[in-house]
Amino acid sequence: MKIAFLSWWWPYPANNGAKIRVYNLIRHLAATHEVTLLSFAETDEATPDQIAHLQSFCETVVPVPKPTYHPNSVKATLGYFSKWPRSLIDTYSETMAERVQQYAASVDLLIASQLQTLRYLECVPQVPAILEEMEVTGFYERVEQANGASSRMRAQMTVTKLESTLRRLFERGVAMTVVSEAEREFLASIAPLGAHISVIPNGVDTKINQPDETPPVPNTLIYPGAVTYSANYDAVKWFVGEVLPLVRQRVPDVSFTVTGGTGGVNIRKLAAQPGVRFTGYLPEIAPAIRASWATVVPLRQGGGTRLKILESMALGTPVIATHKGAEGLKIHSGGDILIADEPQVMADSICALLADPTLRARLAAGARARVETEYDWTIIGQNLLELVNQQGAAIHG
Repeated sequence: MKIAFLSWWWPYPANNGAKIRVYNLIRHLAATHEVTLLSFAETDEATPDQIAHLQSFCETVVPVPKPTYHPNSVKATLGYFSKWPRSLIDTYSETMAERVQQYAASVDLLIASQLQTLRYLECVPQVPAILEEMEVTGFYERVEQANGASSRMRAQMTVTKLESTLRRLFERGVAMTVVSEAEREFLASIAPLGAHISVIPNGVDTKINQPDETPPVPNTLIYPGAVTYSANYDAVKWFVGEVLPLVRQRVPDVSFTVTGGTGGVNIRKLAAQPGVRFTGYLPEIAPAIRASWATVVPLRQGGGTRLKILESMALGTPVIATHKGAEGLKIHSGGDILIADEPQVMADSICALLADPTLRARLAAGARARVETEYDWTIIGQNLLELVNQQGAAIHG
């Protein structure tokens, strides 16, 4: 089958969660199908070497300059009067629309990855399509968490437009994938009867991400997440303010390291807290995770499933997370991971883990076994292939 894969994220190098997903799914699709990659790229991306690497398994690779969302721009403001969410108005690329029309005319299936590619499906209404990794939870959360009537009204307007758009796509026969059962339930609540929604969770490469002989440093905690993403910033702020002081009362030398870019985010107050360190972007995150006693994922908002948890589990570093942080993963608290939502409960769990190498080893072994059997990209990629083949059978049947 000939497939056009449209990506909001330039997938190589795969240095964030979204890119990791796109990169691995494309590789698995390309093993049995002819894949044309149409991808947005920022100014420092789509180098000749990167394109050559992607062309080693894709039939064609077409980069398009990536637009930036400016919420206060005239274009975005006029989006209030559009049927589309404002961000999709301001970031719409005529160049990408032309490329989609050009290449989709000769393929059997179009796969559009993430919300930002949604509008381009309407450029080729005659082409069967899959909207890959659709997340709606965050939009509903913004309505619930909005401060003031004006903010709530804008958030609700976005939700209303998004629901209407997704219904139109469902009615056209577009299949959609989500990364968790929770996301599937949200999407199903607005979908017409008979809508095709498949759970294709996130994964991890268990061959590349393996434990090694690195001895973990006692009393070290790590959070692999860029605070430029609001949900990560909220998680770090809450943990540093509410949980870490309780841990330090019992383990004074505990350290908490936050990896990932900080961009223009003001982290001075957070970084000034005892034991807290921000590394900035690390080209290789695995060594830092392996050397840590535990990974903490204190997320309180956002959707999807957490690649940071899966990577830590594969690398042999135990994870302590909130229910929100572990949302969408088929894992068991006490066997594969430790789950805690309240500051004192999370602090108690962390202190128990820091003091008990046997508990650490047991959690690490359980987590590694879980990702090998449930979350390796080979398994996840096969799930997407089955959906693609079903769509293909419907096309030719």
